[in-house]
Amino acid sequence: MNLKKQLVAGIISLALPLAVWAHNHSNLDMQHSWIKLPVPGTMMTGGFITITNSGIEDEHLLSASSTIAKNTELHTMVMVDGVMKMREVEAGWAIPAGETLTLKSGGNHVMFIGLNTMLMEGDETTVTLKFKHAGDIERTFMVHKPEMAEMHKTEGHDHDH
Repeated sequence: MNLKKQLVAGIISLALPLAVWAHNHSNLDMQHSWIKLPVPGTMMTGGFITITNSGIEDEHLLSASSTIAKNTELHTMVMVDGVMKMREVEAGWAIPAGETLTLKSGGNHVMFIGLNTMLMEGDETTVTLKFKHAGDIERTFMVHKPEMAEMHKTEGHDHDH
């Protein structure tokens, strides 16, 4: 093998592990991403996803963004004077190494406020999730009725695109 071929092979062998690492999203496994079909006449809805951090370093979901609404925020549900209320979580959520963050209806979720369009069952949209270490990750979310989303989850279906 001549020197030029050896040099090219050496560069590729050094660059390949870096390319694989760059696409691994800090060992984040994302499943069951969906958006709740909005109630007719409302201009807001929630988005849900399960994120598992299988890495050795803690991660942090900082924010979410989307083009389907004027505002996309991270929200939680809290009890205030016996009444369940929704609150923005500006600091996001930690995802410790080896643990799972589940965004679900009635709990932590992505909130889409001021929808730009009427969402229909089966529509898909891209949501960008911003993480402390992994950076921005685009994820496809599909619009479902809540009972349909649960059925897809229990059947093992996922909309990874």
